[in-house]
Amino acid sequence: MEELKELGMMWMWAMMGVAIVAWYIGHRIDEAAQVHYWRGRKDGFDLHRRMINTKKVTEEVFNYDDHN
Repeated sequence: MEELKELGMMWMWAMMGVAIVAWYIGHRIDEAAQVHYWRGRKDGFDLHRRMINTKKVTEEVFNYDDHN
């Protein structure tokens, strides 16, 4: 009977360890997804800002309204 109790405790600790490892892996995956999501948003905003600035500078240099 004592051996069965010991086996049950080992099983419980093993399952608790597996649950903690699974939680940690899931947490890291979610954290990485958030980091890359916001990094992508920032890159998209930076690209948009550069395009708008380039368009503004181009329109200042080549003002097509004055040529018509």
